[in-house]
Amino acid sequence: MKAITLNTHSWMEEEPQEKLAQIVDFLATQEADVIALQEVNQLISAKEIIPDDYFCPQENQHPIREDNFAYLIVQALRKRGLNYYWSYSYAHVGYDIYDEGMAILSKEAQTPKEVVTSNEAYVKHLTRKILIAQTQSAIVVCGHYSWAGELGFDYEWQKTIAALENAPLPIILMGDFNNPAGSSEHAQILASPLNLQDTFLEAKERYGEFTVVKKIDGWRENNDLLRIDFIFVSKEFHVEQYQVIFDGHRGSVVSDHFGVLAVFE
Repeated sequence: MKAITLNTHSWMEEEPQEKLAQIVDFLATQEADVIALQEVNQLISAKEIIPDDYFCPQENQHPIREDNFAYLIVQALRKRGLNYYWSYSYAHVGYDIYDEGMAILSKEAQTPKEVVTSNEAYVKHLTRKILIAQTQSAIVVCGHYSWAGELGFDYEWQKTIAALENAPLPIILMGDFNNPAGSSEHAQILASPLNLQDTFLEAKERYGEFTVVKKIDGWRENNDLLRIDFIFVSKEFHVEQYQVIFDGHRGSVVSDHFGVLAVFE
């Protein structure tokens, strides 16, 4: 199985249409089984659309708009002969003008649901959620977490455990965790009852490591190379390969984050 995660920073990059095309070009060559996308934006003012049957709505589905970044990726991939089922979870307003959310693309049909993980008293306007999609093969999860803190990541991670601890299938948990490898937050994930493994640590082959290499939104004081974008999988999977992608070597740079690709079986 091949999985990809990317914080797209969509519509916020220079030449966003070109970035969209570069993402599609790379995804078309990889034909991943599951793809998790964060910071999937759509203008609040854009026209609402009704997607086709490859869109998998959840209960109380937030409207999909014509410039939804994941929708445009799915449509472009279809023109290449690749059909993906997909789901979308709205999290909060971004930069005053966008619906910001997450999306999961999968080759298999999926049944999605979202779970609010953030503490309302702490985050206020910045709601955090996880998007959970059950396919025939796995429970695929996309997350965008808060920074370290008892009411930030710690709280959200406990909510994640509660949502997934009775998962009926192996878990693939992907996303932007906003806490670097080697931190106590990273250790929490590896020690949790979900029995997850970090694909970077377990891969037989590795190409690259870090996913943030400059100052970005949320890391304005950063001077370090960070690995904060992860693919965690259940321990029953055997991890063959880990790659940093969209880094200028394996795919064009399309965001303020690099992406991650993992192969496991």
